[in-house]
Amino acid sequence: MYAPKPASLLLAEVAVARVKPGERVLDACTGSGVVGLAVARHVEGSVVTVADLAESALAAARANATGNGVVLGVVHSDLYAAFEAGSFDVITVHPPAVPYPADGDWGLSQGMRVATDGGDDGSALVVRSIVEARPLLRPGGRLLLLLPHWSHLGKARQALTDTYGAVEELDRLKVEFFPAREGRPDDRLLAHLKRLAAEGSIEMTFDGPVPESVVSVIEARID
Repeated sequence: MYAPKPASLLLAEVAVARVKPGERVLDACTGSGVVGLAVARHVEGSVVTVADLAESALAAARANATGNGVVLGVVHSDLYAAFEAGSFDVITVHPPAVPYPADGDWGLSQGMRVATDGGDDGSALVVRSIVEARPLLRPGGRLLLLLPHWSHLGKARQALTDTYGAVEELDRLKVEFFPAREGRPDDRLLAHLKRLAAEGSIEMTFDGPVPESVVSVIEARID
């Protein structure tokens, strides 16, 4: 779990604009709970549940809800495992999406690795978060996905189009690839990113001291 970054704040802003009054919302991989808190506070009558695998994240979400006078359901869950089919109108999710080669480490804490590790090309949890959300949505439901472009975009886009009736990018933001600043990357890890970028699997530039990429908020709808 880590403090909200600009990407999470973008998802929170979009979610507040897209969730309708009275809808049931799940914020998965909630971290500190910023997205769920924003929806619960600003969307009248919304019923919001936040979920995370990390107990430290859930503790932070509870504390933030209490501090902001917001009522949230707080659930320990490995992605969506704790929830039944057809439970939600909207699911928001910012899945772990940092590429970690099998023998590599960005020098982040163990907690940060759990919160960020997306497998070799960053797509493992992104694809799961797309596909496994579908059964939990009610008719007409929507997935709001924060998609970092440092995860394998082709796999994410294929999962979206295969699983949902309509897919739209709602917003995007240029951001730093934060593990390169906050961790201790070696040349081998940066070479791994450059290889993925050269293959067209991810979108990243390496012009400055810290690599930069883009995050998108994607809405996937059930027709």
